[in-house]
Amino acid sequence: MNLRVLIPLLLCLVLPALHAAPVRHGPVEAELLLERSALTAGTTNTVALRLRPDPQWHVYWRNPGDSGIPTALEWSLPTGIEAGAIEWPYPHMQHLGELTNYGYEQETLHLVPLTVAASSAGPVTLRAKAKWLVCKDICIPGNADLELPTTVTSATTTLDPDWAPSFAATRKQLPREATDWQTAFQIADGVLSLSLQAPLLADVDRIEFFPYANDLVDHAATQRIERDGDHLRLSQANSAYFVDAPATVDGVVVLYRGNSGEAWSFRAQPGTVAPVAAPASEARPTPPASAETAAAPAPAVPPSFLAVLLFALLGGLILNLMPCVFPVLSLKALAMAQTAADQAHVRRAQALAYTAGVVLSCVAVAALMLGLRSAGEAVGWGFQLQSPIFIGLLAYILFALGLSLSGVAQFGIGVMNLGGKLTQRPGNSGAFFTGVLAVVVATPCTAPFMGSALGYAMTQPAWVALSVFAVLGLGLALPFLLLGWIPGLARLLPRPGAWMERFKQVMAFPLYLTVVWLLWVLMRQTDANVAAQAMLGLVLIAFALWLWNSRGLWPSLLKLLSLAGAAWLIFTVPGTSSPSAASTQASLPAHSEAWSSERVAQLRAEGRTIFVDFTADWCITCKVNERGALRSARVEEAFRNRDVAVLIGDWTRSDPAITAELARFGRNGVPLYLVYVNGGEPTVLPQLLTPDVVLQALH
Repeated sequence: MNLRVLIPLLLCLVLPALHAAPVRHGPVEAELLLERSALTAGTTNTVALRLRPDPQWHVYWRNPGDSGIPTALEWSLPTGIEAGAIEWPYPHMQHLGELTNYGYEQETLHLVPLTVAASSAGPVTLRAKAKWLVCKDICIPGNADLELPTTVTSATTTLDPDWAPSFAATRKQLPREATDWQTAFQIADGVLSLSLQAPLLADVDRIEFFPYANDLVDHAATQRIERDGDHLRLSQANSAYFVDAPATVDGVVVLYRGNSGEAWSFRAQPGTVAPVAAPASEARPTPPASAETAAAPAPAVPPSFLAVLLFALLGGLILNLMPCVFPVLSLKALAMAQTAADQAHVRRAQALAYTAGVVLSCVAVAALMLGLRSAGEAVGWGFQLQSPIFIGLLAYILFALGLSLSGVAQFGIGVMNLGGKLTQRPGNSGAFFTGVLAVVVATPCTAPFMGSALGYAMTQPAWVALSVFAVLGLGLALPFLLLGWIPGLARLLPRPGAWMERFKQVMAFPLYLTVVWLLWVLMRQTDANVAAQAMLGLVLIAFALWLWNSRGLWPSLLKLLSLAGAAWLIFTVPGTSSPSAASTQASLPAHSEAWSSERVAQLRAEGRTIFVDFTADWCITCKVNERGALRSARVEEAFRNRDVAVLIGDWTRSDPAITAELARFGRNGVPLYLVYVNGGEPTVLPQLLTPDVVLQALH
């Protein structure tokens, strides 16, 4: 027999035996499966991600419903092989208290088409990183690096006998396109109404509608159905987050005859739909009570978009009072005081430039967060401070500004004109970059109203999230915007004089203290060696600035080498690693333990009162609350007397489980404080604590 034919045939027989074992991550088993014995060159093949959650757990559909994250795949494939999008079987509804989610409780194959080039041949390995969220009474993010060895052949392949029935069953659950249906939708009085007409609708027993858009309907609201022969009218209350009517309504309807379901995908255009008999918002499904429903937190009533914008504006305004921002804002106040009273046009221009720097930086942070989240990363407000490299660079910048204020080096006409050469109008560029720096140093702080506003923003479409962050930036910039444009307020500023030089030098010391704090955070994230490495970089920066105004070849060369050395020292800092359980426990305050959703569930089952503190070493608001409230004698005594279990969720390093828990309570950053009295439902405490607030929550 020809070897070109024999070798692929032998590989088809051998490679299934080399199939990688399933990977278990928490309550989910995952693996890659190939429908046939090998890949066929020049055709489209089918591979599947198999997810099998443990009993009573579920993973999510492409639209997860009220909460959750859809399963995702990141492929790493050989040349000549391309993967398409996941083909989703129709989901099932999971009711958790007042929430309704869409997903899968049973073993499910997520089919993916693989296009194989005609020129491909021989053994290959398919690799993919699978990411999912699995939930029961708690939610656990999961992921697995999966491999599937196989071969590409032009010979005839056979179906995998072990999994062929599962592939066939899954294909029956894929929605078919309803090309010949008559469809229309109408949105009025807070209700979506769908009109569907097709012959096969005449004899179905039950119908379920699953929209592709997450913010279209209230997923837990009753789906009211009226039928007239083969004409069906379905209505459901709009989501609390619904803003504007879409151009089309896309989704899946599952038609049940007995226990057998058949899914159809459709696209409805705007039209006139006869009203239903009763408003869709009158009734909601009431699933039976269970341990799962009891453990789910009751959702808060979603605020209106205008209320969220107001929260963001107030949060940004209060952020000006936070210790993280004070040093930079003092520099800005100094610059405005340097502007004479008759230079109103200069003040206005700099106020606008500063505002633009703040707002654009907030929008850039939001865009980066949205991009990382769409790529499957679990990030929130202040996420950049989880990076040791970012911490080191921020320490460098603030240290250089401090040295400039101390008179070691002068960047142009005062520090506020840093970057002034970039524009034709002196001062505007410096004001802009001061706004950028204000946002950078503001991220360790979370002001009141910010938590709910940012948590809402990150669950909404991109334009909503960007709008909320832009208004947050407007609130942060508002005091200086008003000072620049209202002459009466500008006159309240002290007149320029000799005091300004001394004030400038004094303001260097808050910056030095901030650098000390950043080095402490860096050491907590990594180790003392890395902190020493960063301090060596600070010495090189000080040396470069000492030579800043020197002229000549050797001073210029030494400046360049010093700055390059400082950059090398910080960019070679290793990333954070997950600490061991022993080291984590050792770093926690006395009489506390590390947070985990499993530990919360265990303590609630015992009826214990639980206080959960989601914090981070770089979160100044968190540290203020710890010193002023949580470690006060009254609170510690109350914790002991009531046998309160104190759990610490440390978000200093990136932790997807903590990020998911923050999102579950509508938050996008720390701090977050929860109290479970006697194992009951959680109460969310304010972001700024006092001993009385904590003590009252324990009763």
